[in-house]
Amino acid sequence: MVGACEAQLAYDYYKISCPHVENTVRNAVLGVVFTDPTAPAAFLRLLFHDCQVQGCDASILLGNSEMASGMNFGIRKLQTIHHIKYKLEAECPGQVSCADIIALAAKVSVALSGGPNIQIPLGRKDSTISSLQAADLNIPPPNITVDALLDIFTSKGLNLEESVAIMGAHTLGGGHYKHCGQVIRLAA
Repeated sequence: MVGACEAQLAYDYYKISCPHVENTVRNAVLGVVFTDPTAPAAFLRLLFHDCQVQGCDASILLGNSEMASGMNFGIRKLQTIHHIKYKLEAECPGQVSCADIIALAAKVSVALSGGPNIQIPLGRKDSTISSLQAADLNIPPPNITVDALLDIFTSKGLNLEESVAIMGAHTLGGGHYKHCGQVIRLAA
């Protein structure tokens, strides 16, 4: 049986109400990527952290509850999502959820990084609640084992292939380490 939230999702959800939503998001993300090449990784991480807590509902954008969690340390590009929402409100007032904007920004980021142009269903609804405790409890810590991470993903309904894809997505972006007291930037 399909759940109530899943039944609302459709590939052509905004076909009538906001037909240019994907182009608007793509153009905004592209502009950010030109000035910040680490942005695609930030958008992908933002989506993961949002979806991991209460589902893909943009609760991460609400106040400081989830963002106060140490598990969300380093989450970026929230202002870009707000900026895209502002642009879409001018184009299609009251139509596009922040949850879909986050998902589309991640989708565009994958494609801009050389990955596939994934088709995703849209129609997510924005949450009205955010929880620090839920973020602390549901976002995997950075030192988690692969087996424990697979257990978390399978409990969310992902199969092995999907779980491995999510873990592999962490290779998108960059990192840094100190060598002889100097910070060296690495790009994946």
